[in-house]
Amino acid sequence: MRRGLAVLFCTLAIFPGGCTSQSARRAEKRADEVDARIAASKWLTLLDQGDYEEAFEWEALDFRISRTQQQFVRSMQARRQPFGRTLGRSIIGSTALKKLVGLPEGNYESIIFKTAFENKSPTAERVILVRQVRGWRVIDYRIY
Repeated sequence: MRRGLAVLFCTLAIFPGGCTSQSARRAEKRADEVDARIAASKWLTLLDQGDYEEAFEWEALDFRISRTQQQFVRSMQARRQPFGRTLGRSIIGSTALKKLVGLPEGNYESIIFKTAFENKSPTAERVILVRQVRGWRVIDYRIY
């Protein structure tokens, strides 16, 4: 009987610690998600304002090496200007990822927005970010 009580006591003593660490991991994951959403929203605001030069600075360092700021600006102008100004945007959802095809394992966040543009019916925008030393940085952007 005493042995059974000792096992039960030890189990109960360990269980709250497990819950606490799991709760801490969830809180950390949620904080990462919030930080990534804020970074993506700020980056999209730069695009909305036509400040493509500053938006380029928010790209992940690895991706900035593959093209110049001028190439990035021309690309974004061609992609965004036909839609006109942004009328509204809301977050649909986000997903934390560890792996993306062709990229090393890391901390990635894929965020989907529902966006209304002046010259386009409501559409979806996706921003994928990677967590780097300087914070969340953009690695991919798509308009669907």
